Amino acid sequence: MNHLLEGGVVIDGSGEPGFAADVLVRGDRVIAIGPALRATHPLDDLEVLDCRGLVVAPGFIDVHTHDDAIVLQQPEMLPKVSQGITTVITGNCGISLAPLATDAPPPPLNLLGTAS
Repeated sequence: MNHLLEGGVVIDGSGEPGFAADVLVRGDRVIAIGPALRATHPLDDLEVLDCRGLVVAPGFIDVHTHDDAIVLQQPEMLPKVSQGITTVITGNCGISLAPLATDAPPPPLNLLGTAS
């Protein structure tokens, strides 16, 4: 499936100001960024998403989390994905539940919740 994110403001992470553009995605890869991509990249099975008034940006990385338990309990990670976070780093502060799977983790692991 191909997706065209049309008419959004692209923030590319370079530090430069955002700019109006379309973003064409094939599978899980961005294949083109620019104006009027629907005309210049006609594709079959193209789903067009109207992004006018929205920002199109890469996912955010949460570099300090204590998500060790929730990533095992709720792998869809809706609390993070709903904020645009696509990557979390776990095992911070010298503790991690991984690979421990128990309903009663010993201290200080019990601060992270349970793995089951």
